Amino acid sequence: MYIDHVGINTNDMEATLQFYCGILGMRLVRTTRTPDGRRHYNVEIGGGNAFAVFDGAELPTAGERQHVNHLALPVDTLEEFDAAYRRLREHGVAVTEIIERGYGKTFYFRDPNGIRLQIELKTKQDADSLEGDPDPVPYVRALLQRA
Repeated sequence: MYIDHVGINTNDMEATLQFYCGILGMRLVRTTRTPDGRRHYNVEIGGGNAFAVFDGAELPTAGERQHVNHLALPVDTLEEFDAAYRRLREHGVAVTEIIERGYGKTFYFRDPNGIRLQIELKTKQDADSLEGDPDPVPYVRALLQRA
């Protein structure tokens, strides 16, 4: 097992994209919305790696740092996916229901430290697109106008 991606929270998607894509030169590869309507954007960081950015995070209190949203752990087969789900439940770990996504399926749980983890099974290629958010932030609108 390996980490497929890390998800971070933001309370300012525009500033986050300006920093990572505008200043650091990373590439925005996908925009979409979560089932509850929050923005979910993927930023490619090179070497075939990317991270996910989720908006709608609450501001941390003074002196508190922002937290990681989740670590995604991919599996290669349906058998591995089902075995991981079953094994976690058998050990008393609270897991979410299995969520069907455009790329396959997934579920979430927490490690003993409270870190949110995701097991995902990709059964389809997830198409990169900047047009998945019907109301993108200004940085994305500018990219779309240039395309």
